[in-house]
Amino acid sequence: MDNGTTFGLLSLSAPLFFYLATQLSLGGRSQRELDEATMLPFVDDDEVARRMELATGRSRTGCSCPGSCDGSCASRVEMEV
Repeated sequence: MDNGTTFGLLSLSAPLFFYLATQLSLGGRSQRELDEATMLPFVDDDEVARRMELATGRSRTGCSCPGSCDGSCASRVEMEV
């Protein structure tokens, strides 16, 4: 193999490796788990959490209700704290 072919194979394998690693690490998660994880950085600060709820439409608790969770959504699941 010459240098051009080797470089081409490495150039194609790097994004493929990144894609497969991302799918492997996040693929087994439910949408609820991913939504909850995205709001974790804002849990400690109520004002920032409220702004993020308004901006994204996601509840700070990871609930699928838009905005603050009022407990009335059909997909509500009780979680232990």
